[in-house]
This record gives sequence, C-alpha cells and structure tokens, in this order.
Amino acid sequence: MPTPAITIIFHATPTPTPQPTPTPPPAKTIWVDPQLPASLRDGLARRMNEFALRAGSPARQVVLTSAAAADVRVTVSSDGAPLITYTLAVAAPFPTVPDGIAFADFERFWRGELAALANLSDDGQTPPTLFLDAETHAILSLLLGPPAESPHIQIVPAEEVIASAWAARPASFAVVPFDRLEVRWKLLHVDGINLFEREADANAYPLTLSVRAQGDPALVAEIAASTPAASNRDLNKMAIVAMTGVTALVRGTAVKMEEKGITYPAEKIRAWLTTADVTHISNEVSFWENCPPPSFKSGVVMCSDPRYMELLRYVGTDVVELTGNHLWDYGYQRLIPTIEMYEQEGWGYFGGGRDLADALKPLTMTVNSNKIAFIGCNWFGANWATERLPGSAPCSPDDPKDLTYQIEMIRQLREEGYNVIATLQYEEYYFYEATPGQRRDFAALRDAGAVVVNGSQGHHVQGFDVSADGFIHWGTGNIFFGDQTFSRGAQTTMVDRHVFYDNRYLGADLRTAFIEDLSQPVPMAPEARAKLLRTLFDVSRFQ
Repeated sequence: MPTPAITIIFHATPTPTPQPTPTPPPAKTIWVDPQLPASLRDGLARRMNEFALRAGSPARQVVLTSAAAADVRVTVSSDGAPLITYTLAVAAPFPTVPDGIAFADFERFWRGELAALANLSDDGQTPPTLFLDAETHAILSLLLGPPAESPHIQIVPAEEVIASAWAARPASFAVVPFDRLEVRWKLLHVDGINLFEREADANAYPLTLSVRAQGDPALVAEIAASTPAASNRDLNKMAIVAMTGVTALVRGTAVKMEEKGITYPAEKIRAWLTTADVTHISNEVSFWENCPPPSFKSGVVMCSDPRYMELLRYVGTDVVELTGNHLWDYGYQRLIPTIEMYEQEGWGYFGGGRDLADALKPLTMTVNSNKIAFIGCNWFGANWATERLPGSAPCSPDDPKDLTYQIEMIRQLREEGYNVIATLQYEEYYFYEATPGQRRDFAALRDAGAVVVNGSQGHHVQGFDVSADGFIHWGTGNIFFGDQTFSRGAQTTMVDRHVFYDNRYLGADLRTAFIEDLSQPVPMAPEARAKLLRTLFDVSRFQ
C-alpha cells in the first residue's frame, strides 16, 4: 500500500514589536510636619490628601510623602500660604483682679523664672501655677521651646483645666485655645492685646501658631486657592454685645448736655460701644417734644427732649430696653411716639412695647452666625403694659413678679438655638452686694437657659456670679444718668461686652468708668479699677 504523501507547512512566528513602557506622570509631593500637634496634623493631612486627589491628573501625580525634602512643606512658619492660624488665650479664674501680663514675663515663667508672673496672685508674691492640656503644651513648645521642669506648670486633661485652675486660685492661670474660652475664665491681655476686641492686632499677638504651605510656588498657589485657611479666631464668627446700665437723659445730665453738647456724656467711652456688633441701651425715660427744660431740681417726674436722641445715635445704639420705671412720667401717650422714634432709626426694642403682647415678645437676631435673643421684664413695678396700653413688660402676664413666663420663654429660645440675654428691672439697691432675692431670681433665669442675666435696675453697681451655665451681673450701675452723687457706687458704671463665637458664649469683657461732671463716664485709672474689681469680687462670694 503506497505511503501517503505528507506535506508539512511551516508558519513563521512573527517577532513581537516591543511596546514602550508607560512613563508615570511626574509626581509632586507634599509633606506635613509630623511634629505638629496631633489634632492639627491629622486634620491637615486629611485636607492635603483631599487636595492631592483633586489635583492629580494623567499628566501629574500629587502625593503625600514622609520625606521632608518635598515640593511643598506644611509646617510652622511665617512664610508661605496660611492653612491654619491657631490662637491661644491666656486666662485666669473670673475673680482675678489683674487684667493682663507681659509676654516677656510669660516667657521667663515658661523657662523657670516663676516670680515673673507673681503679680497674678493675690499677694503679688506667690508664683502662680499654669494649667494646660497636652495639646496646648505641645503648641507652646513649638512656639517657645520646651518649658522648664516645674511643679508650677501642670498638664491636665482638657476637661479638667478650668476646675484645676479654680481649685488653685488665687494663684493660678491657664493657656487655652481661644475658641474654648468660657464664662468662668477671665481673658487676660498679652502686651495690652485684648483678643475680645475686633481691633486687636493679631499680627502682633505672640501666642498664635501659624501653619503654612511653602515651596513650589505654583503648587502652593493651587493649595491656597482650593484649601481655605482655617482659624480658631475667625472674626466672621464673632459677635460682641455691649450691655449698659441705666440711661435717663434728664436732670443734671441733661443740664450738662445743654451746656457742653448733646454727645458730651459719651465722649470718653464711645469706642466701648461703637466697636461692639450690638450696643444695648436701657433708656428709662420717654421722649416728648414739649418736655420742660432740664434743671437740677426736676425731681423724679422725667422726660427727655427728642434732640437728645443724637447721643444714642452717637454711641451706635442697636437695641433699646424698655423695662424702666419712668416711661409714663408724662403720660403713657408719650411711649408709642418714643418707640416709633427707635423704629425710624432701625433699632430693635424689648422689655416693653405698644401693648402687653408686644412688651412680652423677645427680640431675636443673628449676628455673624450667632443666634442672640433679648428678653426682659420689670419686676419692681411701674408703667406696666396692658392689653390696651403701652408700657414695660411684667414678668408674667398676670403677675408682674412671677418669673414663670420669662423662664418658659427662655427655655423655648434655648431649644431654638439662641444665646439668651435676660434682663431684670429689679428692686433698686444702693450697695455692692446682691440680696438673697436677687441671687434667687437671677439664678432662676440662668437655670432656665439664659447665658447672660443683667440687672437693669442698678443705679449702684453690684457684683457677679458665674457658673458653667452663664454669667450674672446683679447691677451695671448708671451710665448716661450721672447726677446721683451721694455715693461712689452710684457714680460707677460698667459696660459688659459679651463675646459670642460660633454660636457659643465665650465670656465677658468688663469695662469700668467713674461718672464725672454729673454726666460723663470716664475710664478708671488702673488703681481705681483694681480696687473696684476687688470690692465686687469680695462681695460676690465666689467659692
């Protein structure tokens, strides 16, 4: 059988064409300083990672690196694009007399010269103890270097700083982040810089940590454009409310206004009021175009010439309290035109009104994202509004001395997210110490949720009470009503500047003045101020 023919066909295997290896896009690197405090470092790393994901493209990678030799370095610096500005505040327990320290003295204390801040203690000789948490300690160490080993520098958990400082008073103080201040602290000025003032020179303030991006100019510019700088002292989140005492543009004060100019009473303290975001005036007297000319012997039946409104404009009035006892001295008919004058100026009012319903209404507002509510009533008694007549607000519709309505309204406002400022036109006393009734009734308003309770009756300045729940001032004294010359306390006035931040109450900045020439508050000299504060703290009986 013949063998079949087999044909073998060979196919040549083609030689593969070499493919070019993809060249990875060039990488830009960002380094976040690991020495930054953990809370700042972790937040920055997260923000930089988010930026890297957004900024990456097929043509460019952006990555975080642990190598310090990066294209962009994020670290503490005075150069580059700011990413975080973190401000530390020096504070002491509220009943502390000194108002501030020198930064050079703080540096000396930090390095172990404990006597450098002995002026903070009551006797002026005992070295105080500094309390701070671990993160603040780390930030100060970045700014100043490590501190000296000392039992007078105590690191405690953040939630224990304030209790530890109060327990160690009167020789204690603390350093805390600005946005963690609260009512039981007294903010201390550093080299005269008051962080509770919008006008404070932040560039000159020495206890601010500035974290910046520096390096590749183009990449730094991208980071700055897409990553807004953060701050724990953002002025767009701050609201300052200036609360004042009794205004009555009558008698001796009005005589001086006629002699020396309508704005004369406010000329020495105007800035205390105009630099606040909200300026409160408690005007106890109605305006009337036929008001008799003022005299020193006008007595207790009072009215004000409408021309005197210029003084209220001059101090930047925003809110008028109507809880006073003299609104009807020349008839209830004078009050509604007075309210209309306030409305024409664009001013709000509370604690009184056109009728009972209007008088009882709180005044609410939002200032730089801070929700603030004012509510007030006349407990002592006169000129109360009714369903048909204008007047001051009784504390409850059916009983002027029953605080139930105020308490219920404060609770409701708190539930709605408002920081409540409650005012009480209480019985008038001419001494520094609060009575048991004041302590009971003012505390009831704070317990209901008011973060500030202000005694609007006080022709005589009185003391304070502070707790974690809020601030009480039993009496701020007269302000533009200065002819009560029978006691120094009646010629003393205080302007309480209350500071809110990110819808939280940070505390009070207390201003003190002595009323001269029957009409004009003049800021107190340091020695007189210290004497007054010591007196008020003593009668306040702080625990």
